[in-house]
Amino acid sequence: MIPMPGDPAKKVIVTQESGPVGSAGGGSGGKSVKGFHIFTVSIHVEPTEGEYKPGQVHYAFTVPTGWKWVEWGNHYYYNDETYQTTPAKPLDVQVDGKVLSFDLDTHLNSTTSDGTRLAFTVMVEPVSGTKPGTYSDGLAVVGKSGQQLLPVQATLWGITTQ
Repeated sequence: MIPMPGDPAKKVIVTQESGPVGSAGGGSGGKSVKGFHIFTVSIHVEPTEGEYKPGQVHYAFTVPTGWKWVEWGNHYYYNDETYQTTPAKPLDVQVDGKVLSFDLDTHLNSTTSDGTRLAFTVMVEPVSGTKPGTYSDGLAVVGKSGQQLLPVQATLWGITTQ
């Protein structure tokens, strides 16, 4: 948890809500098992009271070993108090090697059309030949130096099975 500039009482929390679990190959008959899997990552601030509006924020997700990004993603707001979500909207993502990135005007608790949590769903597919195991060498970075939001990092993980 990292305090926000100008407001030492607020901390940004990045959480991986779900991660991919799938086979990188060796399915029946020795064929690779294809298919897309979803990462869900969210951000929220603590304490949750009061609006949070840092403006345009840069997001960069590095995929863990055994997976590669599919150039697709969306975002939605979730309200932890009412358990309601907003309709998902597409993200304009760029993929450069193992890094998927995008910029988004970020705000929480600021209008009736957002929520207490901002969630992202991004898609991956398994890389053929990866050994089974849990890989936790992925990284989610929210913000960058020079922005109103300090960089906040969290580990991303994925599980490769046989």
